[in-house]
Amino acid sequence: MSLMRSPGFRWLWLSTLGVGAAQHLELTATSWLALTAGGPLAVGAALAARSLPKLLFGLTAGTIADRFDRRAILLATAVSGVSVMTAVTYFVATVGLVPWQVIAIGLANGCLQVMDIPARQALALDIAGREIAPNAVASVSLGDRLSKAAGAFAGGALIATFGTAACYLAVGVAYALAAAFVLPLRVRRADSAEWVAIPFALALREATRLVLDVPTLRTLALAAIAAEVFAYSFSSAVPVLVRDVLRSGPQALGALTGSASVGATVAVVALSLLPARVRREPLLSLSAAAFGASLIALGASTSVAMAVAIMLVVGVCNGAFDVLQYTLMQLAVPVSQRGRAMGVYLLSIGSGPLGQLEAGTLVSLGGAAWALALNGAIVIGVAVILLALAPAHRWSGRHWRTEPARHG
Repeated sequence: MSLMRSPGFRWLWLSTLGVGAAQHLELTATSWLALTAGGPLAVGAALAARSLPKLLFGLTAGTIADRFDRRAILLATAVSGVSVMTAVTYFVATVGLVPWQVIAIGLANGCLQVMDIPARQALALDIAGREIAPNAVASVSLGDRLSKAAGAFAGGALIATFGTAACYLAVGVAYALAAAFVLPLRVRRADSAEWVAIPFALALREATRLVLDVPTLRTLALAAIAAEVFAYSFSSAVPVLVRDVLRSGPQALGALTGSASVGATVAVVALSLLPARVRREPLLSLSAAAFGASLIALGASTSVAMAVAIMLVVGVCNGAFDVLQYTLMQLAVPVSQRGRAMGVYLLSIGSGPLGQLEAGTLVSLGGAAWALALNGAIVIGVAVILLALAPAHRWSGRHWRTEPARHG
């Protein structure tokens, strides 16, 4: 099956472009607004608020994606994004915002993300089927990464040229496009033959037990938590690195953020082309180790050009680890629990607020370079522990072919 020959997958992919652009336009605007309004700690707090809904509502959102119409969830999320960003644009343009209000923007966008992700990823597998599931996930991630790169570059340019309000207006437009592309989407659930309507509370309890009952999922969840706290929190250090070390402004911030998105796109393209017989688990450990090393290098950068180049590598590691972890999570459970598996993923990366606050505190105490170096070293240590404790993540000829998923 060629994914792009499916009308349903094309509409889903186009909608993903709109959502991805919206998220990175908003990330660039909120990061810069937080830095100018309240300094490094405000950046950490705003990004922590952005991640908090994943921790609070991740399992609930995954269960909702398994229980209700996934297309309707995507449409409602995009329309809500238009409404929220229209209001934000008005207030930024007319009265300005204080730090707690910027933090509230991050929280609102985090709520939109947590509802969108499990429904979108599960819908991709509904369309594609299990046989080419890794390629379907990678293709959706490719669209997401492409649009995020464009959104980051555009966000920096919009802020520098027209101001932060114009950037938030563009976020609303991107969400509107995402909603428009969801409207013609029609797809039958891939798991309809085995899906049974059970009470929502029971479904939520089952989602909670997945981590305890499925060893593979538990290992992946722990790895995701460690990466979220010590690796993905680098975004709290980047605005300060740009301002205090590289002596630059919002255009440089957009360039660094966009470079990371380009790198992530490269990783997603590579994974989408990787034969199914190549096991993904060893690649997860490799990407974690490289992630840590690239963060150390980023902390040592002395020019914008150097930082942009290193951020490209950071993005490759970022994108590879992200796609690999939620692909493996979905393949570790029956098809009827894909949404809940993504809920576990969201719960795991919901540890992001801790990471953002940790990074923001380290930056305030010792500077961006020191914070990046310390966290990078910890991430390398996590990769070593993963290799030592989880044999499935070691590379060997015997494990060349993909093994059937085990559900407990």
